Amino acid sequence: MYISKLISLALRKLTAELRWANLFLIFCSYLAVVWGLLWLSNETTLTDPLTFFYYTVVVISTVGFGDLSPSTASGQLVVALIQIPFGLLIFGAAIGKTTQAIVAIARKGMNGKKDFSTYSDHILILGWRAHRTKRILELILADKKRHKRKIILCVERDMSHPFPQMLDVEFAKLESFTHQDELTRIAMAQASSIIVDGENDEMTLSMALSASSHASKQVHISAYFHEESKAELLRAHCPNVECASSRHAEILVRTMQSPGASILHEQLFSTLDEATLYCLTLEDVPEMTVGDVFQPLREKYSMTLMAVADDEKGAGFKLNPSMDTPLHAGQVLHYIANERVRKHEINWVDVLLLKIEE
Repeated sequence: MYISKLISLALRKLTAELRWANLFLIFCSYLAVVWGLLWLSNETTLTDPLTFFYYTVVVISTVGFGDLSPSTASGQLVVALIQIPFGLLIFGAAIGKTTQAIVAIARKGMNGKKDFSTYSDHILILGWRAHRTKRILELILADKKRHKRKIILCVERDMSHPFPQMLDVEFAKLESFTHQDELTRIAMAQASSIIVDGENDEMTLSMALSASSHASKQVHISAYFHEESKAELLRAHCPNVECASSRHAEILVRTMQSPGASILHEQLFSTLDEATLYCLTLEDVPEMTVGDVFQPLREKYSMTLMAVADDEKGAGFKLNPSMDTPLHAGQVLHYIANERVRKHEINWVDVLLLKIEE
């Protein structure tokens, strides 16, 4: 009992105080001393470099295959008095430090203290709304063809990672959404998309203003408000933020006038079901109109064209555009499909040829 306590105390001291570099030097010194003593003991089989390393690892890890052992009395003493006890101390210290490192990393991630400053092209979710935040993450992850970008959930609350089972979702607990050091830690300037959904409209407004000021000009920022007046205020000061507000009244009236409209609304915005709404930015396309591509896109790619906008901010948005509406590079097509169709997957020449063949 006394010996086991001494060993336990020694391991704790080694684990707490030793750095990896020092532990490596101790291990190398240990190997040199044991090899020298075995060589002096005329253990020719065990002193072969590769065999010695293998034998040492087997001994100190307590695996004990039994395929190698000292053959001389002095060699047995070296193993019993030096190689095994000191090897166990070093091996235990290495296991302890490894465990500590893993636990520290896990705790850092769970507690929201991890540094993400090297991240780029990631998604930031600013704010915490319990069930709604979970729903947002589920919808993002359900997109079968989404870019496998990391998602960082950022909160000011005193809480731990709420979704550790979502491997693509990181967690950051911030002191303030306006503190420059904290924004640097979540790599806001390198983010590709930002969703702002605070506990109330005032928090959302504050976070959205901060994101608009510190994020890249190319980033897409979305913010949700309960009151349309707050959304209008943000649009006036930050045109680079796309604001959404509650449409409960419109949905209720629409379901009264057209029963089933609420089901359509829900499915159009949910990636958890099959058909839903996506968008596609046109690049390097030939001269064409909506009428040229409407039916071919439906036949070849199972896409139903719903609307056209002049840019990703929604300027010049046209729902159910006329067939003679011209299409050109930079415009955004909004369409319904069972899954997202990437722009590189569409051969526009083939699409126009299908139209000609009709």
